[in-house]
Amino acid sequence: REKMHPDPVLLLTIGGQHTHLVPPNNQTAMYFLEHGHRAASFKIPFEVVAEDALQIGTAARKYNIAIEMLCDEFMSGRDPFEDFIDDAKAVIKTCIDRQWVRPGRIVVTGISRFGYFAFRLLTADEQLNIGGGFAPVTDWRELIEFDEVKHLKKVADLEISLFVEKLAGKKILIVIGNHDNRVSTVKCCQFFIELSRENEKKGFGHSYVDFLCTPDPNHTLSDQWYQCGAEILLNWALANT
Repeated sequence: REKMHPDPVLLLTIGGQHTHLVPPNNQTAMYFLEHGHRAASFKIPFEVVAEDALQIGTAARKYNIAIEMLCDEFMSGRDPFEDFIDDAKAVIKTCIDRQWVRPGRIVVTGISRFGYFAFRLLTADEQLNIGGGFAPVTDWRELIEFDEVKHLKKVADLEISLFVEKLAGKKILIVIGNHDNRVSTVKCCQFFIELSRENEKKGFGHSYVDFLCTPDPNHTLSDQWYQCGAEILLNWALANT
């Protein structure tokens, strides 16, 4: 491609096999592509495939079922979060081996529950140092699908704020509406505070975390915030030589 950047950044959008092409995820992906960079996505474990959505009904119901399946899998004794990390590392290795991107030039993002997966991947892969969550889940106990098991320690231990030590020193973007009761704006604020404190404790300062709290209603974000987030993430990546 004539417009390809000589040292392209790869945006890895967590969610589904073609998530980076589907609104609103494509907002961030298109920004990267339009500026000469690359974008990719892959399906995470236990996601409801697109064909099944036709039988399930509404998009909202598909969302509920996917999280219910995730909860059931986690409670069965398996760890879908670790399974995801293994899969994601394999995808990243393939991208690097095929010379689509070089280490240090990969940005990972996700929306809602996929934002949590993006953050967890950042905690587990040392070659990743830039990522963003749009209206992200930060504590599964806040979700109605986990309501019956939220009292369990293993569920409490999933809270992303407990992983801030591994996220310190990495560029993290958090974007959420100021009245998001679905995944909890308050929990996102707590995550931002805990991560900022950890960065300060380790001498990284406050510039490593950008937190945007928007006026969007409920569990939504308008296009302008995806565009703003994409610009922040790409600028971080380009500065990360």
